[in-house]
Amino acid sequence: MQSEQKMMKSSKLPIQAAPVERTVIGASMSSDNGVDPSLWGALASTLIPVAAEALSSLIG
Repeated sequence: MQSEQKMMKSSKLPIQAAPVERTVIGASMSSDNGVDPSLWGALASTLIPVAAEALSSLIG
């Protein structure tokens, strides 16, 4: 039962991460701050797995 709950929590992580990534990239593209959107995309794709890993280690 306990492992089942853990699996359900970990399966939610990618779903939570997707809107965050979309928001970061979308905000940088729409705002005219002189920062290359691809840089924000690279930053988001680097930070999100790290954040997801940190979250899963906190939960687990």
